Amino acid sequence: MDGEMQLRRLLKTKEIFVGNLPLDIKVEEIVFLFKDFGIKSLKKHNNSFRSFAFLELMSLEAAKLAIQLLNGYFVKGRPMSVSFMENRKTHEVLKTSTPMPGLEVIPASEGGLTNGGIHISPVNQRVDYVVPMEMRSSFLSHMLNSCFGDATWLRSVVSVTGEVGLLVTDTLPLMPYFWAIVLNEECCKSMEKLFTALAKAECGLGFLAKGEIQRGTRCLAQCDIGDGGSAWNRCWVLEPLGDLGVVFFLDFGRCASVPLNSLRKLDGEQFWEIRPLAQPFMLEEGVFPPQDIRRQILVGTLKGPSQWEPHILKFVVKTG
Repeated sequence: MDGEMQLRRLLKTKEIFVGNLPLDIKVEEIVFLFKDFGIKSLKKHNNSFRSFAFLELMSLEAAKLAIQLLNGYFVKGRPMSVSFMENRKTHEVLKTSTPMPGLEVIPASEGGLTNGGIHISPVNQRVDYVVPMEMRSSFLSHMLNSCFGDATWLRSVVSVTGEVGLLVTDTLPLMPYFWAIVLNEECCKSMEKLFTALAKAECGLGFLAKGEIQRGTRCLAQCDIGDGGSAWNRCWVLEPLGDLGVVFFLDFGRCASVPLNSLRKLDGEQFWEIRPLAQPFMLEEGVFPPQDIRRQILVGTLKGPSQWEPHILKFVVKTG
């Protein structure tokens, strides 16, 4: 019996174990973290010393993706341990010999920030946050060179300064990092031009064959944009896994798992002349709530580049 068949036999329910969770984490927060993987059931357990959960996901492929993407993901300053059920004893405490990537220090804040009814929780003590993989210059440079032939966009994003309005495209719950589109005239024109071109071309674009899809493939896929809506967007394949693939949506700044048979060809260079619409930011104070606030507009001031990744701009939300 090969490894894949043996794994399927062991994992009849596609259950995963999620350990090292914050003691005060809520079920709703766990649901938000794993929402892209199709939760069939969730059982949370905690006592005075530890908090953990058992999740059944929609498929074996979804469970693999969840483990690959979220094992070691920091929630409230703690790295989650995500593993298949039979491996839970060896993964309850995350151990690694790999050096930790650069950390971003978020200063303490006495009060929360509010904007348009959105409450952004304060950080009451010093916390170090690992820069998310999809925001690191090493990842973005590789992706930009693969898609556009150069990474000049990464250097140009730091030119945005002063008071701005940001259309949020993705956030990381309980962390200060987020992706957003700057609402200036240039970005609005690019957004209108790109989305109009994609909408007109979408129906005429053929689907990619499974054998054509590999790491680095440029294509078109539907991205969840919040409030039950979706939009066709340029994406770059990170990894095909079974019938699903992990892709990075360039203009929303988010990774997601999508069915491989839903990916459309997008080879025409006219679709790659416009640089990515969204760029990475971080709150100078506070972290984002667990609920989805995509498509919300934040108004505030840019305070320059972060210490560890200069292309990530610090942002202060305007209050009052």
